[in-house]
Amino acid sequence: MGLVRNRVGLPAKCDLQIKAKREVCSFEFHSVPGDKSISQRAIVLNAIAEGQGTVYNVLRSRDIESCITILRQLGVRIAWNGDELSVHGQGLRGLQAPAGRLEVGNTATSARLMLSVLAGQSFAAELGGNALLSARPMDWVVQPLTDMGAVIEYLGAKGCLPLRIQGASPLSPIDMEATVFSAQEKSALLFAGLYAEGITRYRQRCQSRDHTERLMHYFGIDIHSDNDVTFLKGGNAFCAKDVMVPGDMSSAAFLLAAYAIRGVDRKGSLLIKQVGVNPTRSGFIRLLAEMGLHLTLQAEAELISGEPVADIYCTPGTRLSSVLAEGNGRIQSLIDEVPLLAAVSAFAEGNTVIRDCGELRDKDTNRIQTTAGVLKAFGVETSCSDDEMVIHGGRPLSPAIVNSCGDHRIAMTAAVLASSLDEPSIIRNCGCINVSYPGFVEDLSQFAHIDVLPAE
Repeated sequence: MGLVRNRVGLPAKCDLQIKAKREVCSFEFHSVPGDKSISQRAIVLNAIAEGQGTVYNVLRSRDIESCITILRQLGVRIAWNGDELSVHGQGLRGLQAPAGRLEVGNTATSARLMLSVLAGQSFAAELGGNALLSARPMDWVVQPLTDMGAVIEYLGAKGCLPLRIQGASPLSPIDMEATVFSAQEKSALLFAGLYAEGITRYRQRCQSRDHTERLMHYFGIDIHSDNDVTFLKGGNAFCAKDVMVPGDMSSAAFLLAAYAIRGVDRKGSLLIKQVGVNPTRSGFIRLLAEMGLHLTLQAEAELISGEPVADIYCTPGTRLSSVLAEGNGRIQSLIDEVPLLAAVSAFAEGNTVIRDCGELRDKDTNRIQTTAGVLKAFGVETSCSDDEMVIHGGRPLSPAIVNSCGDHRIAMTAAVLASSLDEPSIIRNCGCINVSYPGFVEDLSQFAHIDVLPAE
C-alpha cells in the first residue's frame, strides 16, 4: 500500500490504544521525515553563513520549531514554504542580542550547537530548556567553551540548563580529547571552532555520526579528518548553501521494527524510500540483517552534501535470532535505536545482549531503565545495569498499559511492540512523539489499528 506522509502531529496530551491489523499485506512508504540531526545542523550553518540558503525536506517537528524560534530571536530571517525552509544567513558575527531568554524546549542538539554559536558572539544571552532537557548534563560542552574564552554561569543546578553565556570574539582554538562517545560533543566543539582564530582539533574516542563534518565540508569550511582526529581552521566566513535532508534512519527504524516483529503469515514485503544510510547511522539495519531479516539497499545514491541515501527493501526472511551488540563504535551507530533493538530482540530466539550503551542514561529519560520497564510490562524477561541490557527473547508477549515518561522514543518503541499483538495495549503520555516524528501514528497505522485517546 502506498502512503503519503501525514504532517499533522498528535494532541499535546493524549494516549494511544493499539492492536495489530490481521490482514496480510505489503508496505510501501514513499518517504519518512527528514533527518532531525541533519535538519538542525543545516539550519544553524545557514543562519551563520553569508547569503541565503534553502533546506529541503526539513523535519517539521517540535524540536525543529524550537531551533528556528531561537534563531529568529537572534535576528535570523527564516521562512517556511511547505517542507522547504529559506534561511537568510547573518554571517558568523552578525547575530543580534536577544531581548529575553532563549528557550530551546526539549532539543539537546540545538541547545549544544547554539551554546557554541553564542560562545563566539560579542553579547551575553541566557539559554533555558524544558524540565526533561534541564535535567540533562551540559558540562561536557560548557567546559571546552570556557577553555576557549566564553564565560558561562549556571542559573540553576550546576552542569545543567538554564545558564548565562557571555561570548568572546574571537575564541581561542584548543586541542581536545573526547570525554564522551556521543557526536554531540564533537559537533559542539567544531561549531565553536568556526569562531576561533587558528586550528581546533578534536580526537574522538570512537567513530560517531559524522553529519557535521560532511556538512561543513560541503559549505566550504576548512575541515578534514585524519583517523580519529578532526581539524578545523576557524575565523573565516563561508557562503550559505542549499541542502537536501535525507529521510531519517531513526524514523525508518520504527517501521523496520514493526515489520520485523509482525507475524510472518501477515506480511509481504516492505519498501521505505529515500532513507539516509550514512554508515555512522546504519548499525540498526546491519543488526536486523544479522538477526535474520532479509534486507537490501536499492537505488543507492549520494546527495550533493555528501550524505548517502537508498531505498530499504525487506522480505520476511528466517525466524529472528539473538545477537550480541557491543563495542562503542557499533553502539554509536545505533544509539537512538537501542530501545528498538531491545524490542525486536523480544521476538528473537535466545538471549540478546546489548553492551556499552551507558550514554542512554542521560537521554530524555534513563532509556536503559525505561526500555527495560516497557519490555517487562509486555511480559519480556529483561535485566539491565548501568551500560548493559539482556533480553530473553522468543516467548509470547502480553498486552500492556505503559507510560512513556514523556520520552518520544520510548513512546514509539512501546507503540511498535503493541502493533504486533491481537489484543489492545495502551501507551500513555504520547504527545511527546511530536518532538521527532509527528506523522508516526499515520505511518504505524499501516500495521495496526490505533485510537488516539484523551490523556487520563
